[in-house]
This record gives sequence, structure tokens and C-alpha cells, in this order.
Amino acid sequence: MIQFDPDERAIHVQFPGGEEIEIGGLPQGVAIENGSQRALFVDQAEADTLGKMIDYILQKVPIKPESQEALKAVRPRLETLFRD
Repeated sequence: MIQFDPDERAIHVQFPGGEEIEIGGLPQGVAIENGSQRALFVDQAEADTLGKMIDYILQKVPIKPESQEALKAVRPRLETLFRD
């Protein structure tokens, strides 16, 4: 679960295993979108596998153009997860 406290300018994150973190002191103007996106927590191996699956689908599987565009849009975001 991820919650944003606009009064404190802080993000509180609770992970499935019960661990919690808080990121505070966010500057004014930081874009926080409410409701349309969700977090997916994956490790490096899972991200690599998902990337390969996306590539395979885009190359080999006939899908609707709108689905193809959605996969093309998410692929670069997946690549940036573990970029140093």
C-alpha cells in the first residue's frame, strides 16, 4: 500500500511482508498522481523475464493494435527499473 500525506509532504509505503518505509520532505510541486497507477514490486530476474515475454509477444503473437501500443509503452519503463 502506498499513501501520500499532502500536509506532511510524505509518502508512506507498506510492503506485503509488513515492512514499512516513509519518504518525507518532498518539495512542493512534486507530481503525485492519485488513483490511476499501481506499483508492481519485482526483482531483477522477474523484470528480465517480463521483458522477454513482452518482446516475444510483440514479435510473435498477433494482438490488437491498442494492446501492442500498451506493451510498447510499458517496455521501456520496465527497462529502467534496475538501471544504475
